Amino acid sequence: MLYAAHLRSSARELINSTSKVQSSADVEREIGIWKSQSGVKFWKDESAQNGDQLYEVRIENGLLSSLRIAVPTMLGRTIAMHDGNVRYVILVMFVGRHPSTTSGVWLQEWFASGSENNFHVNDSRKPWQATIDFSSTISATQRQRAFSINANCLVRLTGCKNAEEILPGVWQLATPANAGMYYQKYQ
Repeated sequence: MLYAAHLRSSARELINSTSKVQSSADVEREIGIWKSQSGVKFWKDESAQNGDQLYEVRIENGLLSSLRIAVPTMLGRTIAMHDGNVRYVILVMFVGRHPSTTSGVWLQEWFASGSENNFHVNDSRKPWQATIDFSSTISATQRQRAFSINANCLVRLTGCKNAEEILPGVWQLATPANAGMYYQKYQ
């Protein structure tokens, strides 16, 4: 139980801190916090394309899943820096034992100019997986909704079976009622 509580708490911290990244100073703070955390994997990759520096954190429920107490679940974050500036932040959660039945949510926030107030939800793998990408200039309300990933997925006995369980309200994030957002439906 203590391990599960630690996993859930670490996941909530990672989700919350990711939603607050807005500058290179925020990235430096995040690096300092997460590279010394116990129970998480942290690494820096300078060999990425375009000269980006990638900082990655991953939280997995390895012990719970190996004991078959919970479905294998991974929460990961990637921050890309280029020439001292934040390029993008990715937050992902994937749940499942088999690729054909894995559920997941991929959030990608862009910091480039020219993408002001863009918000896109891709449902090509609905209901199991969703991809959401948006600009760093979205409203605080939109940001809060986008980063509302369910940390309980890491410790749930049955795991989270679809994108809606991982990110409640995912399919309503970009609807005609939400100005500045768009929803892409694939047939």
